[in-house]
Amino acid sequence: MNNSKKIVSLLLVLMMLIPCIAACDKDTGNNENEVGGEFTEIDSVVPDDIKFSGETFTILCREDNAWGNWLHEIAADEDATELVNEAVYKRNLEVEERFDFEKIEIMDIPGHYEVHEDFVNTFRNSILAATGTFDLIMMQQDIMADPGLFGLYTDFCDLPYVKDNLDAPYYYQDVNDTAMVNDTLYFLLGDYSLTYWESTYVLYFNKTMAENQNIEDIYGLVKDGKWTFDKLLEMSKGVWTDLNGDLWPGNEDAFGYVSEINNSTDAFASHFDVPMAGKDENGNVIFNVDQGKMVSVLEKFVDFKKSDDTWLVMLGSNVTLDENPVDKIFREGRALFYHAMLNRAQDFRGMETDFGIVPYPKWNEEQEGYYTHSQDGYSVAVVPIDAPNLEMCGAVVDVMSALSNKTVIPAYYDMALRDKYARDDESGEMLDIIRQGFKMDFAYYYQGAIGSGGHFRNLINQDNTNFVSYFQTNKKGFERKLKKLIQAYEENEQ
Repeated sequence: MNNSKKIVSLLLVLMMLIPCIAACDKDTGNNENEVGGEFTEIDSVVPDDIKFSGETFTILCREDNAWGNWLHEIAADEDATELVNEAVYKRNLEVEERFDFEKIEIMDIPGHYEVHEDFVNTFRNSILAATGTFDLIMMQQDIMADPGLFGLYTDFCDLPYVKDNLDAPYYYQDVNDTAMVNDTLYFLLGDYSLTYWESTYVLYFNKTMAENQNIEDIYGLVKDGKWTFDKLLEMSKGVWTDLNGDLWPGNEDAFGYVSEINNSTDAFASHFDVPMAGKDENGNVIFNVDQGKMVSVLEKFVDFKKSDDTWLVMLGSNVTLDENPVDKIFREGRALFYHAMLNRAQDFRGMETDFGIVPYPKWNEEQEGYYTHSQDGYSVAVVPIDAPNLEMCGAVVDVMSALSNKTVIPAYYDMALRDKYARDDESGEMLDIIRQGFKMDFAYYYQGAIGSGGHFRNLINQDNTNFVSYFQTNKKGFERKLKKLIQAYEENEQ
């Protein structure tokens, strides 16, 4: 046989073998998905050969409305083209294919604060009847942290796969450590919860106004560790402009600093590192607030609030984002600084004026880092005690969190925020710094249970700097409620 005939024969053999090779690869099912692409490489401890063939994994979550968007972190359509939605769709599809599910079913119902009791009753009645309807429930954090509901939740420290991997980079260690009581963790925060990242507090600034005011390079101050509250006060002075001619500061004017009083001021406990409560060396929760520092923070901020250059508004709970007056001031280019959640960046992309994003400043240069927290409307996950298959729940939670870390968060963080909404390279670097500063106060996390939330907003709204009197008046009540919270954990451990 000549060489040409040998080559032809060899090609024929290879062509016959290709379908066999493809079939063998498909049979393994561990490395490729149904469309022929490699599965995303992740750090999950769930073995590749774990399957739940033909099962349906059901998630209960909130539907979107005028008060917020929550559904996009857990569900997306097949034809989604927006970067984050596309990443969420592909993540869910990959989870389905990895575990050979029939489908992931998303049940979204009204769940904003005004109707949260209906949401709670939906899953409570289902669990008490042991229907096994839901495998995972995602709801507003402060609603779920109700001691009366603890008996309905599975401890993540007992959940297969998750319990061995709580220090994974896709779980938020600082928040989870804060939420854990008596080595019990009913609520898990990680990269599956995009709303935690979106609800993080940052400081926006109007770049045109900054140039006109000839202020220092804020980005440089942040990088040098010199971006402090005193610097913010200094830059905000002398900016108020009476645009409507009534000689009085109001919603139609321009300001150095604007913010709502409600949720944004609650974040000061994290920004300035003055938590109300913490854990001692034995892991016991105690009220250990630095009262002297708290008084200093209140005195300086209330003084700032009284100046013409600052416009702070106390909003009612029925006010939607579109109705927020200080948000409008910034969007119209009439505020140098605006203290708000990171998700507002998506709505500022229509602004004619360029804006930047920086962390909220330190209390002083001696403060170790730039800290922040998330407004408590973000989603937290719980696993109901009547979930039919806890191994399946643990496997999905861990893989979904790991996949979110590799795909969804980068889509939001790197592509959407850094490249699309934020308008300069420096803002992307600032987001890295902000993300490193997640910090959670135990008293804020469990504020609904121990009644310790809102002290900043209430005192500032009343121009009251007497924190010592406030704390002494309320301390016994806080401690009684804290004791009741700890007892709820102890009772459910038995």
